[in-house]
Amino acid sequence: MDHRPRVIQEAASTNEVPTMSSAASLARSASYPAPTQEASQKATTTKGANVQDENYRQRLKAASTELLNDNRVGSGSKAGRSLQNVLMETEHRLREQRRQSLHKKASK
Repeated sequence: MDHRPRVIQEAASTNEVPTMSSAASLARSASYPAPTQEASQKATTTKGANVQDENYRQRLKAASTELLNDNRVGSGSKAGRSLQNVLMETEHRLREQRRQSLHKKASK
């Protein structure tokens, strides 16, 4: 048996949607103190240091990879294997630092 209602309803029309004549201004309050200039400078300094560290790591990684790709070192030599191990350890450390950084940002 069909239990659907037999009353046909008209579809809603977008022509009859009520609109607000003007947006009401909202007064908001902060539940935390306004940041001080000292805190702002400290955050900027920390961010700058992190950017410099990341920049240094990326350049070091690129140089190491370029060295590894050099025919004189190669991946078959003992030096090449050592360099590969260093690169892998560095990559694992960078990933762990990124995870920790993301975890700290998410928990704030």
